[in-house]
Amino acid sequence: MAKPANNLKARGAAVISRSLTTTHWPLTTCLCVLLALPSVSFATKLDLSSEVNVKTANYTKLITGNDRTGVDIYSENTSLGFIIKDIKLEKTENSSMDVGVVLNSIGNGASSDTLAAPQFSEAAARYPNTDGTPFIKEAYIKVYKFLNPNTTLTVGRQAFTLGQGITLADDGVGLPGARIESDKLWQNLKGEFFFFRPYKVTNDVTVPGEYFKVIGAGVYYPSNEGFWHLSHFWEQSDQPMTELGHTVQSVSRTKKFTGLRYYLNHKQLNFDGEFILQRGTSKEIIGNTVKTVNYDGYAFLIKGVWDQDIIMFGPSKMRLAYGKSSGNSGPVNDKDKAFLPTFGHRFKGLERDGFGEIVGASLYDIIQTSTSTAAGKATNGMPDGLSGLNVINIGADMPYKKLMLSVDFYRFKAAQNINQGLVQIGNEWDIKAVYPMGEGLRIKAVYAAFRPTNLYPITTAVNLISLSITAKF
Repeated sequence: MAKPANNLKARGAAVISRSLTTTHWPLTTCLCVLLALPSVSFATKLDLSSEVNVKTANYTKLITGNDRTGVDIYSENTSLGFIIKDIKLEKTENSSMDVGVVLNSIGNGASSDTLAAPQFSEAAARYPNTDGTPFIKEAYIKVYKFLNPNTTLTVGRQAFTLGQGITLADDGVGLPGARIESDKLWQNLKGEFFFFRPYKVTNDVTVPGEYFKVIGAGVYYPSNEGFWHLSHFWEQSDQPMTELGHTVQSVSRTKKFTGLRYYLNHKQLNFDGEFILQRGTSKEIIGNTVKTVNYDGYAFLIKGVWDQDIIMFGPSKMRLAYGKSSGNSGPVNDKDKAFLPTFGHRFKGLERDGFGEIVGASLYDIIQTSTSTAAGKATNGMPDGLSGLNVINIGADMPYKKLMLSVDFYRFKAAQNINQGLVQIGNEWDIKAVYPMGEGLRIKAVYAAFRPTNLYPITTAVNLISLSITAKF
């Protein structure tokens, strides 16, 4: 039998893991040719992924102090990923690696003035640009069976979320660093160690951005229907800034977070609970004296989802969530009780992402409703003097013909007010309709209404109407 003219089939066979449309064919052809070159040996699989999200939204009477303005926002959020998988490392026994690059593009049409509004400027500032120019969202090398058969090493800019994302998440921009995962630390225990060096961009031109060191580890104990997860990490920064509730700038900060999470998926019930302690120190210089402020905060989040029949809709899903974080009852002196991580999950694209389509609350901050603009001063979006949050969510997902209808109620309350005043922030109702036209295409419509309380100058409702279409493969 005649031998092939070269060894390209053995060394550069590529398997395209998903069906591709003719729109992507020229790019795919080039990638296949690259994979077939002798210089890329043993590349066995190419994964292509793409997602396009186009959204238009209208906010009426947004809150920034006495200013109640309406805002129209249009956004395009596009990602395109290339992952070359199962590249054999011929000098290492049974080891292989993946090489991944994910490009992202954020565009907002001609609404640049909208992104300068307080409610959206912090989300927009996270990106290198928002004019549609692609940038690198992820770029990593993943080595399987690194040093031993149970260890995986990932190096580079990567997507990462710790637990439910309360304290640490890449939020769509990737975290640069390294992560080591072990499938078997001891018996059934799984573990991980991570080191990241993220850069926090500020939207205040008078204050430079700052680099952080984020170092931590976690262990997982899986069970038949869920798992336990214990984690600990600390974030360090040396950029001078005025922290929330402090009267003097701090010159360095080390925050330590210890979390315990339990997740259960049992027949008709899904439960997710997480408790986190915040410790560490902040250094302040007063004259020639260095003062130490100790962090002493906490937060927890409990969520449950269960199946239930609802009249007219049939089999539906009900959900209930309750979360709380600590705050300061007075000006910070020797102890800071406000729970306030730097890199918790808070954004998606150019808008907030959290409890409520309008408020977008985390367990410690909300959409910007404060006029506080002091240079270098941390803000949590709430009126001055408020810190910590109590959040309650009751909701349901109900199928109706080809639609999935969702209704949610949210109640927001601050944990503490140093002015000894009101703490009720307001309530929000969300109504959503999702029409899935296929596995890769869906249309979503939202109506939301947030009614603030007497903490704000005007208590008329903030309304949101949005329409989005998402396509991915």
